[in-house]
Amino acid sequence: MLSLLPDYADPLRLSALGKRYEGKIKLAELPRLGPLLASPEGDASFVLTFGVDQEKRPVVSVAVAAALIVQCQRCMGPMALAVDSVADLAVVSGPDEAERLPAELDPLLIEDGRVELRALIEDELLLSVPPAPMHARENCEVQLDRVNDNELAAHGPADAERENPFAALAGLRDELGKHD
Repeated sequence: MLSLLPDYADPLRLSALGKRYEGKIKLAELPRLGPLLASPEGDASFVLTFGVDQEKRPVVSVAVAAALIVQCQRCMGPMALAVDSVADLAVVSGPDEAERLPAELDPLLIEDGRVELRALIEDELLLSVPPAPMHARENCEVQLDRVNDNELAAHGPADAERENPFAALAGLRDELGKHD
């Protein structure tokens, strides 16, 4: 275990050496994650494990765990979202190599021979946040019965009670048929 997480590293070298980085990173230090959070307080725990798989491919396992505070998209209030995720990545140099990977490995495309380690952690956190996080219905501050009643009031009577907009056309057709 190394105490300091370097900004950038050569994943091929780290894989050959079997390096492992473990620690915590402040959520406020992850700029792409920030806009998804209702509060940037707290830390994310991570473990980055570099190695070589049975096929002699350089691989990295990215494990993250955090308690994120995001905004519920139903009531717009803050909600806790527990994240605990692991991604297994294979270091590749191009899209052709990425296409040949087995389904259990995701590609980690390396263009200039190095990778930003914080970005690996942040990417996994970003992928763990659902597109529209919501409280469970019973825990949400919005009362769904009231929302549904308001929608009915705003949209008028039920479809069955509405006048058919084509009734006037049917009447015209019938009238034209009488004159023929």
